[in-house]
Amino acid sequence: MEWANVSKYNSFNSYKGLTYYDHYQKIGAWLKNEGRLPAPIEASLDPMNACNDICYYCNSQCYLRDHPSKLQQWDRQFIADTLVRLADWGVGAFCWGGGGESLMNRNIRGMTKFGIDLGMECAIITNGALLDDELIDELLLCRWIGISLDSCVPQVYEVVRGRDDCVKVLSNIAKLVKRKAELKSKTDICAKVLILPETIDTIAETCQVVKQLGVQDFHVRPVDLERNDFKVAQRLNLDIPKIQGIFEECHAMETPTFHVYTVTHKYNNDFHVEHKFKKCLASPLVMQICTDKKTYLCVDHRLDPRFEVKGWGSAQHRELVLGVNPDKECGKCTWSEYNRQMEECVTEDRLCRNFP
Repeated sequence: MEWANVSKYNSFNSYKGLTYYDHYQKIGAWLKNEGRLPAPIEASLDPMNACNDICYYCNSQCYLRDHPSKLQQWDRQFIADTLVRLADWGVGAFCWGGGGESLMNRNIRGMTKFGIDLGMECAIITNGALLDDELIDELLLCRWIGISLDSCVPQVYEVVRGRDDCVKVLSNIAKLVKRKAELKSKTDICAKVLILPETIDTIAETCQVVKQLGVQDFHVRPVDLERNDFKVAQRLNLDIPKIQGIFEECHAMETPTFHVYTVTHKYNNDFHVEHKFKKCLASPLVMQICTDKKTYLCVDHRLDPRFEVKGWGSAQHRELVLGVNPDKECGKCTWSEYNRQMEECVTEDRLCRNFP
């Protein structure tokens, strides 16, 4: 069970992709050179590719640590211009995403509200260590805030994340929850944990701690250490029955205001990477803009020249989408189920849509 039946319509349920059916059809027509590629639904923005954590599993390590000369950040004018362009184009939302810790770039202060005032929704993924009172108030305008925690146990946190910030982050989460209540904000606050050999025995405890802190969502998923660009690339042999038992413990803590999401549908039964699709057809749902101000095919191939999109909707973009071999070039695919939906529900119409 990934989530309780009462919570099955949630942000982490990839069946959400079927609500993009009309968008899928337009992408499909563009792939056949029979129409223009529409604006993406969301833009993933990386305004900073430095980080205050040193997570050994980081999916950005190939440039955060291996190529520090590439470290850079966006200036305030570029951020504002980008948000205006996205809003005018019809993009629905933007996310201060990965590539580093976005909050290290002080130029984004005020830009969350700026983008929302333009008519878009906003979200952020953060390690939570840099949250101050000014940022908390602004970020509580977001649709959701995801906080990468991994463990509530300081010793485990430090081993995994490379910093002794566990107590600080937990304190910041408590402040965030308290201020949310004061402002009557509707922002979803989600604490996130990766299944790692070091974190397995603390997952249930972490679930209990964040529940007591007052967050509404607890998200757990397997780590991906099978990426081609990882120096520590490996296939973990985890104790799946043990982990499933821990999942049950966590789900038993659920209440109407606290939800647990043990998200595993992008992996096989042993939590290894699995691609149930042939092509990256759904990748244009989201535009990935990195700190070099260039656009890339997807969030899983940031700053990789092979996956640079040199013109949205161009022939080069089309050839790139159709030319990727996921089994040879990709690790975990963030949009895996969306790609599968494109193939099986749009191209093939296995749902028989004309028969409700």
